[in-house]
Amino acid sequence: HAKERGLAIEAEVAGVAYPNGSPAWLLTFPGLDGAKGLVPSSETGLGDPKLMPRFVGQKVRVKVKGLDRESGLAACSRREVVAEAEERLKAELRPGQILEALVRAVLPGDRESGKPARLLLDVGGGVLAEIPYRKAAVSQARSLAEQFPPGSTLEVEVVSVDPLVVSPVRKTDPWQAAPDFHRGQFLACTVVAVRGSTVFLEPDLAPGVVGIAPVPLRGAVARGDRVTCAVAKFDREKRKLHLRLRGRI
Repeated sequence: HAKERGLAIEAEVAGVAYPNGSPAWLLTFPGLDGAKGLVPSSETGLGDPKLMPRFVGQKVRVKVKGLDRESGLAACSRREVVAEAEERLKAELRPGQILEALVRAVLPGDRESGKPARLLLDVGGGVLAEIPYRKAAVSQARSLAEQFPPGSTLEVEVVSVDPLVVSPVRKTDPWQAAPDFHRGQFLACTVVAVRGSTVFLEPDLAPGVVGIAPVPLRGAVARGDRVTCAVAKFDREKRKLHLRLRGRI
């Protein structure tokens, strides 16, 4: 029925197979036990076949292009679904529009291309957009994958339509959302950087807020270390949090 009418149907990427030595998505279909589908790399709608494993376990929409009833196998394409969605979005989207995007993957930095770590988002119909780490991250102590696990959603604002560029919508300023810290208060923190004689720390109670402390007189700390700190000064309006290291956790 879907093949005859050219309908897009939902499938789940169960794995990556290598028929004839080339990668292809192996699909299953909800409600169709035993039916399988194949999407060759050229029909995934992805610019880079290296992204194919990132979609394993995720749902996609595809069109059925051919059927092999004996083997229970359907030849499918996601590329057509994405192309149709791109045309629709170009006609409908406007700069400043707010969308709910689906996190498809967290991509590591690539030294060869110069690209930083970034979020790969589905902004609708399978159309993909990327947001670099510096714009996406709220917490500097937690990885992007911890903050935005694949399958989660976040609101984004359309910056431009062609090319499609989006930016995350910040609902609250972390400094304004932080609790009222008082001098002498003890906080659990994570070291986010050490530069010269200064340690930069993020409190567990205020993701996105980074305070500073002098390097300890004894021992050393490094990025990722968990420590206890005492508050020396907190000024929400001036965005200052001064701390004193008191020990490791």
